[in-house]
Amino acid sequence: MTDKTPANDPAPSPAASSSPASAAAQTSGASSHASPSRPVRARSGASPMMATLVVVILLALALVAALWLQRQQFLAAGREIASRLDALSGALAQTRAETRQALGLAQAQSDKIAALESTLRETQSQYTALQQAWQDFNDNVSDDVLLNDVERLLTIADQQLRLGGSVSNAIVAMETAQSRLARAARPRYASLQQTINGDLDRLRAVKTVDVPVQASRIERLVGLVGRAPLLTPDAVSMAHRDTGGDAPRAAVTPEPAAPQLPADAAWWQRWRAEIASWPAKAGSALTRELGDLVRVQRVDDPAALLLSPDQAEQLRAALRQRLLTVQSALLMRQPAIWKNELDTVVRTLDTYYDRRSPDTLAALGLARELAETQIAVAMPSVSDSLSAVAALRSEGANPAQGRD
Repeated sequence: MTDKTPANDPAPSPAASSSPASAAAQTSGASSHASPSRPVRARSGASPMMATLVVVILLALALVAALWLQRQQFLAAGREIASRLDALSGALAQTRAETRQALGLAQAQSDKIAALESTLRETQSQYTALQQAWQDFNDNVSDDVLLNDVERLLTIADQQLRLGGSVSNAIVAMETAQSRLARAARPRYASLQQTINGDLDRLRAVKTVDVPVQASRIERLVGLVGRAPLLTPDAVSMAHRDTGGDAPRAAVTPEPAAPQLPADAAWWQRWRAEIASWPAKAGSALTRELGDLVRVQRVDDPAALLLSPDQAEQLRAALRQRLLTVQSALLMRQPAIWKNELDTVVRTLDTYYDRRSPDTLAALGLARELAETQIAVAMPSVSDSLSAVAALRSEGANPAQGRD
């Protein structure tokens, strides 16, 4: 009876009938389910610290990089400043050297200027002494020496007027004589000085011939004579005509103009007008082509048309020789030769040269103008001054007669 089992008691489960090992296993399983929650909580608490650490590290790296870059810039700036300082130092040294050189040159120039000033003062003192000595000599010179000097200068002026026809040289000689008398400052020679002044006034009033201008006109005439065409064609004339320098020998007949037709004229009217103008055009072309074959010209001397090329060249050479003689007559003041030679040149140009050429006309006009130019100018004499010197000399030779 004792073995009865209550009906309501449940049957023991295998788990319940298991050993304490099963309980331990259950306990370990429960602990395994509960253990993951702990590491998750620890990881979530450490993440802000890691992020902060990373940010700090990045900031430190950025700061280090910035400091390194700043240091590199400072080093580069320092090197540039050092190079500029070196360049400035070199320029300063060069400037100092140039300054020292300039100072040396300035010192040398100042020394030279001082030497020149001393030389100038010495020269001025010597000039003053010479001027004083010359003044003393003029004051103490005898009347005969002074009269001899004045007479010599007046004689030179007279020779320049009579032989060379040079008024300017005569004026220079008389001005020298006048200054000589003025430096002497002797009342005895006042009348002589007035006479020289009168002769000087007459010389200054003389209208002289401008020799350089006339010589240039003669040279121009020589060029015109050398290239103007002759009546007989020669080498020079043909070359001048080929270059277009000669005047047209015959009047060129202008081509007849075609009759004016309206713009809307028919084609057959234009052709008829063109065909009608053909005879006139043919006649004009024939006139231009054959105009040089027949030439009518009045010639005073028929022999002018019979010159050979050699004779033409000899004629040009003879004209050039005559113009050289004209130039010599201008320099020597020979009006007769001047007039005769220029008249011969005019006759030759009028006889043997082609008067329709502009060069021939220019040569004729220039030759006639030169022929009308008077090269013989009436020169005043200095006889009054020479007579005054002779009177003073005779007065000095006979002082008693001068006092009377």
